[in-house]
Amino acid sequence: MKKLLITGTIVTLVLAGFVSLFASASPDGLESVLLTGCDTADGEITGGTCVLQAAGEHEIGGAFADYGIAFLDNEVLGASLAGILGVLLTLAVATGLFKLLALGRKPAEPANDVQA
Repeated sequence: MKKLLITGTIVTLVLAGFVSLFASASPDGLESVLLTGCDTADGEITGGTCVLQAAGEHEIGGAFADYGIAFLDNEVLGASLAGILGVLLTLAVATGLFKLLALGRKPAEPANDVQA
């Protein structure tokens, strides 16, 4: 079982590093719908009326905003690292939650099937 988990983790990390290269920083479906009614140029709203005009910039930027890492100039490396770090963070949180849940469990007591 341990070998399967290690192999699965390695495969997941390799896939995350590779597949992240194909993620698009262009607006997704939700952003496209929110931009309906607005005129845009170079990703900026230039006119019209849409829901996103009322939205402001986030005070704290996301760690992996636009499928990359902001402080890296290399987009390919940033996208791969964002995918790998995302997987590692998800695994760390999931592992921590499972361990917390396991602490609350009592070990099963063996059944006493003594027949006289």
